[in-house]
Amino acid sequence: MCGICGIAGPAALARTDVVPAMTRTLHHRGPDDQGTWTTRSRSGDREIAFGHTRLSILDLSPLGHQPMSSDDGRVTITFNGEIYNFRALRAELAEAGFRFRSECDTEVLIAAYQAWGEAAFARLHGMFAFAIWDAEHDRLVLVRDRLGIKPLYWGLSGDGLLLFGSELRALRAHPGFRTEIDRGALGRYLQHGYVSGDETIYAGTRRLLPGHALVFEGGRVTTRAYWRLADAEPDVPTDFASAVEGLEQRIGDAVEERLVADVPLGAFLSGGIDSSAVVALMCERAQGAVRTFSIGFSDQGYDEAPHARAIADHLKTDHTELYVERKDALGVAHELPELYDEPFADSSAIPTTLLSRLTREHVTVALSGDGGDELLSGYDQYDKLRRLLPWFRAPGAVRRGLAALAALAPSPSLGRGLGHLAARDPADLAQRLVRHWSGEDVHALCGAEGAAPREVYRQAFEAAPTRDPIRQSSYADAATYLPDDILTKVDRASMSVALEVRVPILDHRVVRFGLSLPYAIACHEGRTKAPLRAIVERRIPRALLDRPKHGFGIPIHQLLARELRAWRDHYLAPDRLAEEGHFDPAAVGTAVAGLALDEPVGAERLWLRLCFQRWFAHTHRGEALR
Repeated sequence: MCGICGIAGPAALARTDVVPAMTRTLHHRGPDDQGTWTTRSRSGDREIAFGHTRLSILDLSPLGHQPMSSDDGRVTITFNGEIYNFRALRAELAEAGFRFRSECDTEVLIAAYQAWGEAAFARLHGMFAFAIWDAEHDRLVLVRDRLGIKPLYWGLSGDGLLLFGSELRALRAHPGFRTEIDRGALGRYLQHGYVSGDETIYAGTRRLLPGHALVFEGGRVTTRAYWRLADAEPDVPTDFASAVEGLEQRIGDAVEERLVADVPLGAFLSGGIDSSAVVALMCERAQGAVRTFSIGFSDQGYDEAPHARAIADHLKTDHTELYVERKDALGVAHELPELYDEPFADSSAIPTTLLSRLTREHVTVALSGDGGDELLSGYDQYDKLRRLLPWFRAPGAVRRGLAALAALAPSPSLGRGLGHLAARDPADLAQRLVRHWSGEDVHALCGAEGAAPREVYRQAFEAAPTRDPIRQSSYADAATYLPDDILTKVDRASMSVALEVRVPILDHRVVRFGLSLPYAIACHEGRTKAPLRAIVERRIPRALLDRPKHGFGIPIHQLLARELRAWRDHYLAPDRLAEEGHFDPAAVGTAVAGLALDEPVGAERLWLRLCFQRWFAHTHRGEALR
């Protein structure tokens, strides 16, 4: 893994002299080496500069130094990621006459672009974000992997200056960067706890969407998809046994591809189905003992360490665990605005960071089980959706009447269920089940601009190659929540300590196969993620696996109770809110006053507000983290 950044634009504005400073902001992503490269366009009126920080995984020699250019100087690349099939591509390219000096995938990527142009991108197996300067065509090309495992941000000013980088901090280091907050993106952050789609918290700065390439040529940007999540699997199994066999083969092959490294390698193990599947298949395909890592909590409602330990004992892995104390969680909570570099409110970022730090003490690469819940409808909200969908056969007026009774319900859970019946259709219902705040709440907090709808979730829902609302919801989550929350969380947590995390369940062949399975197979006989469970139960006794589902959460209402109250009083003070102008102070006061901070839901809702406020205070007011 690495950090990349760069500039392309008019020579008078490019300020390529700041690329070393941009690059230094990404040192944590690649502490082993650092490089910059600068050139001019053929016409001489534009400058282009790349920066790179390297975490050495393959070919640890100086031959892997980046930015890297082809022998003829026509193609230069700055590359973050791993191409798992690079050896097969290298052999094919060698037969075509290409010669290679190193054993790294970067050199293969350059040759692949020279041989096949943009058609090369669809031939890559892996996780990646990279920039290519094509000198022959005066063209800059940015590319991001199919699932969005690796990040890539970019922005284009009105005068033709393009900036890009692995993290927003690299773009902010350029004097031409605009720091205006996008109020629409802020409102959508409040609803979900992260900014989704191609938006960022900054007006005029974008994320390159997963599976997309961007071409900057002649001062203009065009983007296109080279792979689409919603393209259907051509051969979908119609029976459970075939689905299990197909999934097992694909995940096993993906795990094997991800075992290639010239540095120590291990795996995260939570004791859940997904990570257990990955580790079990690693044990069959790896050479030598597999190292596994987990963390635990004193609160048994959140503690998965005993389950992970039991599975590690059964699989005979070399297992390491760490129990998280209040001081550990508090330390990371203080650092999050700096670590994540953008508003991000998933509190599981805390244990993910702690797990990454533990793991990095022993290995440089770790495999993770992320992705199974999206592919096979494993989250709790899918079951809620299944139970609520029959109500949508009733007329809208009847449903809205029932929703109006929500406040009178004898229990909070029943009240929430009734309230969801106000949704206009299944897509709206599915999105309500994953929102923290309603559009009405957001309108009160930050005005009409903040509450303006942007139908990223609905568009993904409707693009799914199925009309089953539950599986449509899985597609929507795989297009939004997965890259913009889960994978962002893992990338920042792991790269903050220069740990490379590989996600075999998110191999694009596994993803397409898994998402194409009908709900009756994905949740066969009422068991969530049934095909994946069947794979694991061939290797691990069911008694070690059958237990209530745990998210990788953290009890912030307990561990951070004192801090939540202190931060609320400081960062949500009416005078501060009025000065900053992002939120209506009276609406915030009303909303916060109604939150029960000793309960998980109330604490999480306050946490969401505080994550933005603390990030803004640190990044744009220059305040020390407190």
